[in-house]
Amino acid sequence: MILTYRYRLSPTRKQHRALEAILEAQRQLYNAALQERIEAYRKAGVSRTYIDQAKAVTDWRRDDPEAASLALNVHRCTLKRLDVAYRSFIRRAKKGTNPGLPRFRGKGWFDSFGFAEFRGITLKVDRIRFKGLAGSLRVHLHRPIPQTGIIKGCVFKRDTKGWWIGFQVQMPTPPTKEGARAVGLDLGITTFATLSDGSVIPSLRAARRAQRRLRVAQRALARKKRDSKSRKKAQTMVARCHAATVRRRLDHLHQAAARLVHNYDLIAIEALNVGALSRGFLARDVCDASWARFISLLRYKAEKAGTRVIEVDPRNTSQECSRCGATVIKTLDQRWHVCFACGLSIDRDLNAAVNILNRARVGPGLPNVAVRVACVQAETPVSEANSV
Repeated sequence: MILTYRYRLSPTRKQHRALEAILEAQRQLYNAALQERIEAYRKAGVSRTYIDQAKAVTDWRRDDPEAASLALNVHRCTLKRLDVAYRSFIRRAKKGTNPGLPRFRGKGWFDSFGFAEFRGITLKVDRIRFKGLAGSLRVHLHRPIPQTGIIKGCVFKRDTKGWWIGFQVQMPTPPTKEGARAVGLDLGITTFATLSDGSVIPSLRAARRAQRRLRVAQRALARKKRDSKSRKKAQTMVARCHAATVRRRLDHLHQAAARLVHNYDLIAIEALNVGALSRGFLARDVCDASWARFISLLRYKAEKAGTRVIEVDPRNTSQECSRCGATVIKTLDQRWHVCFACGLSIDRDLNAAVNILNRARVGPGLPNVAVRVACVQAETPVSEANSV
């Protein structure tokens, strides 16, 4: 299990300029390596691989003292980043889609560099040293890195407030919980999530709340003269508005996922196609809710705590009756479930959450692995589902 521990950096002015110079050098390397791949294929039909370009960088460092002044693993990390983007492009092309080539990165679209392996860099107490940076860089260690973890790599990233570093730490996987506390989770917009036990997680709607402040900042930006200092300040204000919204939303998602993992041993969710939903008529609200990010956080927190997360088929979870299994057709604006077969009358989202839990109790849910379970209505005890 790989976890990322993020910390704020406190560079001096000289170190800040050095970090900016390293970032710009890696951006140019990324664009040059991408150009090489494109030209090699167009002119000679040859595909340049990560290994080929890594060897070329090693030869380049022998002849360029400025390039050799930086740790080799930084260059390799940049090439690996391009290789991942290029492989993703090829994979999408083989599926028959029409993907675009990886893009060249401008100064405003390249904000990070790192070490693919934790070599050529040292961390002692709260100080970082690596080749290419003068002196030691102070790290604000607001929480310790577990001694049982092994640092596999790190990433330096620039944001609106400065620089931070993320350590990729390999942690041992804990045993799976064997408790009987299970819950079904139905994600929504008006209410962020409805649980099968009747409780709810309220919706934050961070973007909706920040609309007025963002609108004022964007109007101020539109009035500024291009290439002026005041325009750059206005751009920074707009970026900070977006960053504040992201932080509030992420904090809400972290807390919600942590409470679920702490309170339950088995969590059942729908295997939603969030990408398709984010292109529908509720796109703004779906993106504001950030379901995909929440599910990602829930998975890693569950794996860290030994909790099982099971994904089930989302079809008709709102239309089926959670008591008798009869189909009750409802439109999206009908928020109450009334079954004419058994007389059950409950909230629509609560009915869906119970159906999600019932479907998870049927499947062969593997420990800490999200699986898709067939739509089968049954009343299997949770203890039996945990023992599968």
